[in-house]
Formats: sequence, C-alpha cells, structure tokens
Amino acid sequence: MTQTQYIATAQGLAQSLPRWRQAAPLAVDTEFIRTDTFFPKLGLVQLGDGQGEALIDPVAIGDLSALGPVLSRGGPLKILHACSEDLEVLSALAPDGVGEVHDTQIALALLGEGLQVGYQKALQLVLDIDIPKDASRSDWLARPLSQQQRDYAALDVRHLPALYAELKARLAARGLWDIYVAECDESCRLPSPVDPDTAWMDHANAWRLRRGELAVLKALMAWREREAVARDVPRGHLLKPLSAFELARQQPKNVFGLGEIPELSPRVARRDGEQLLALIADARALPADEQPRCLPPPLPREAASVYDALKLALQPVVAATGVPLEVLWRKRLADRLVLAAVDHGLAAAGAVLTGWRAARLREPVLDVLRGHEDSLRAWGDQRRRATL
Repeated sequence: MTQTQYIATAQGLAQSLPRWRQAAPLAVDTEFIRTDTFFPKLGLVQLGDGQGEALIDPVAIGDLSALGPVLSRGGPLKILHACSEDLEVLSALAPDGVGEVHDTQIALALLGEGLQVGYQKALQLVLDIDIPKDASRSDWLARPLSQQQRDYAALDVRHLPALYAELKARLAARGLWDIYVAECDESCRLPSPVDPDTAWMDHANAWRLRRGELAVLKALMAWREREAVARDVPRGHLLKPLSAFELARQQPKNVFGLGEIPELSPRVARRDGEQLLALIADARALPADEQPRCLPPPLPREAASVYDALKLALQPVVAATGVPLEVLWRKRLADRLVLAAVDHGLAAAGAVLTGWRAARLREPVLDVLRGHEDSLRAWGDQRRRATL
C-alpha cells in the first residue's frame, strides 16, 4: 500500500529529497490558481515514485528552491500528464529547465486515443482505474487543505508511474517508442516569452488594419503585455482583442470616445483611459516610414485543396509509421509550412520540417507543393501586394 507524506516544513522537504532524486522515473504534478493573475500561483507540488507520494506545501514552506536539484536537468526523468501548464509553474523552481520530461498524454495520442485525453480518462482506458475529479476546482491556496483535497492531489501522481509503464510497453510493441521520446523532447518545453513589441502581429485581425491603425494596435498590444506582467493580471483584464482592434480602428480622442469601444472595461477606461488616449495620439503622430507594414491576408479558400492533398499524400506515412495523422500532421505545422511555401518558396517550406518528422514528411510534402506551385506563387503575389 502506498503512503502519502504531507510536507509543510523546509526540514521535511530537505529530508525527502534523496528519495525523489533517485526515483526512476519521477511522477510530478502541480495544483495552482490562475483565475485573475498573469502568473500561476502555486498551491501544491506532488511527487511520486510508485511506492508513495509527497504533497509539498509551498504556502507553508515558502522557499522551494531546495527542489531545484530534483526538478532540474540533472534530476531524474520526469513523467507528467498534459505537461504544458505544469512546466510553466515548475520553471520558477528550475530556471535552467526541468530536464527530460515524458508526457503520458502524448503517448495516448500516438496510440490513437486522441490528442486531449485527460488523466482520469487515461486511467480508465489503460489501467481500468476510476478516480474522482471533484476537487479539481478547489482553492489550492487556502489553508488548511481538506482531506478530500489531499487525497485528490495524491491520486494525481499515485497511478502515473503504472500508467507510464503500461504506455511505454504499448509504444514499444508498436515500434513507436523512439518517436515518442523525440516528440516529448520537441513538445515538453516552455514557449518563448511574448515580445511586447511584436505582440500586435499575433492579433487575429491585425491584417484588416491599415498602417496608421497598425501603429496604434502595436502600441496598445505592447502596453497590454508589459502592464499584464507588471500588474500580474490576465491580458484580457486590460484589453480584450476586440477592444484593442476597435481602439486601433476608431482611435478615440477623448474619454467619451472610449465609452464607445466594445468590451472595454469601465474600470480600465477610468484608471488607464488617459494613458490609452496618449498611446493612441503618439502612435497616430508617427511618420509614415515608422508605421508598421500591413500584414498579408489569410490564404484564399482555394488553399483548402492544398491542405487536403497534403493529408492524402501522408496516408502512406501513417501506414508505415503507425503514427496517427492528427499527431503526424498537426494543424499549426500545416499552416506554418503552407504559408512558408506561399511567402518564401519550397525550400523555406521544407525547412519548417524538423526533428523526427523531417525525414518522414519532407519528400511527400514537397511533392504535393510542387504540384501546386503555380497557385502557391499566385497567392504569394496577392499577399505581397496587400502589404504595400
């Protein structure tokens, strides 16, 4: 029977560390709150080795830097389920990176169970184990934690080593283990921080704006990013995407104009209205040669034929590798590749393919793109004309 430790002192944490450094592998999970902040607020760190669990209380302990050697690159292999948010939380404890991470959600995707299988469903599918999820939306910063919360948190790592072991065996039996390791290496990492000065380029409707309007959008999106970090609030609490777009388009000159902007919080208008108006005025005054260039429009509907042809051409790769198409050919990858071909040519498109996918996909993908080269070139010309 497994045993659960609740660790609420620095001394208790230090005493437990040798065990977790030797775990092979180490199951990791976190509980945190992120409802009205930019940065997640850590409420609990759970560790497990298949023999027991530790629930580490950062609220009681405060400084968890002692966990660094366990979580860092020199520590054991970490196994998590749906790791992206947990890695963001843990990065504060291991600023040089958490080392090798294997994600059981990725394993399930490779085995054809879908891209977003939750932990509870994973245990049902693979181990025929049912666990409750009734504490998932608890306040993990309030103390004391209830016994229900502790039991829930322990379950999140208790069965993870057994789940990982079974998935590892199934992946190996299908010849997918090396691909799984490579996919985890590519996927289980933190994205680059957002650059405030280029945040405007990621606005979904930025391409609809003229250069003078884009200058305003750029200033507003940079302000939003910097202020969200400085104030530790969600970006949307300052400016929602629609508000930023309409501010750039309408460019109000006074507080009454701000009142006409959809989805602009009255609280933000009162507190930050003068600053927003100043940002708009300064951006409006920029000379033409300092304004951002227009962004190209999305691809035309006819581009769907290229996407369909690519999916069809990759079916033999799916059959040969056993990797489901939704894993092999994710939409974000397809978009990047097709846009690279349209804007920069076939060589640039081929360079988008990296890692384990490159050798398997480059030839069939480039064959399809060559067959649509005239259309790709025409769409590229249209997009370039739109930026002038």
